[in-house]
Amino acid sequence: MPSLTLPECGRYIPPPETKEDLEWADLAIVDLSKANTPEGRAELYPQLRDALRTHGFVYAVNHGYTQAQRDRIFDIADVPFADVPPDEKKTYTVDAEKVGYYAGYKPRQLWKLNTENNVLDQVEHYAINMKVEKRPHPQVLRPFLPELDAFARHNHFNILHPILRLIALSLELPEETLVEKHNLDRTGETSVRFMK
Repeated sequence: MPSLTLPECGRYIPPPETKEDLEWADLAIVDLSKANTPEGRAELYPQLRDALRTHGFVYAVNHGYTQAQRDRIFDIADVPFADVPPDEKKTYTVDAEKVGYYAGYKPRQLWKLNTENNVLDQVEHYAINMKVEKRPHPQVLRPFLPELDAFARHNHFNILHPILRLIALSLELPEETLVEKHNLDRTGETSVRFMK
């Protein structure tokens, strides 16, 4: 019988909002609750198309996750960064350039952002294949795999698929064209990526 309690993990405390005067991309907001009807999709696809052409990114809202669920995922997402020792992280680091995909850890300062001045990136990430059991994970993360699987599936069906339908409409393709190419059973190295 499955457990009724969730494994415990620390609370993720987000960093304070920056006080720096930075240039921010004004991302379009896509309300995915409107993607459930043909009329809603007809309204959304030009917005999505224009946003992707302008910035390449959108901010999706009303995707079906509650604030409590988002908080829990942020808590879990911090586990591979905060609770895995550096030596164990090395065990789960993949050389993406050699193997052709990102899985496991990517340490900070791996990529050169500016070769002239030798500026290195400051992003650490942990990528989990959509099929969460496909690869091994650090011991401390394993109790959370059922929740990560549910999160990955939710993103696939409730965020990715509606967005793919909108992209197909913007390309004047049948709505299911891209969804059929991103069937969960056919995905190769699609992943959930936690970044810090």
